Amino acid sequence: METDKGRQIRLKYLYRKMIISGKARLPYAAAVKLVGPDCAYHLYSTVNLKTQEEKEKE
Repeated sequence: METDKGRQIRLKYLYRKMIISGKARLPYAAAVKLVGPDCAYHLYSTVNLKTQEEKEKE
């Protein structure tokens, strides 16, 4: 029997794994919540973050 909390943990781990491997991209703020600030900084360091987030808001 699967609980909601267990399902949430499994999905969070799956998304984290996809972000780290480069198969999924999220806005920087969302990535920080899933993979942590240090990891997100290194993953997104080659992208101008402010420009990217401004384009997504439009």
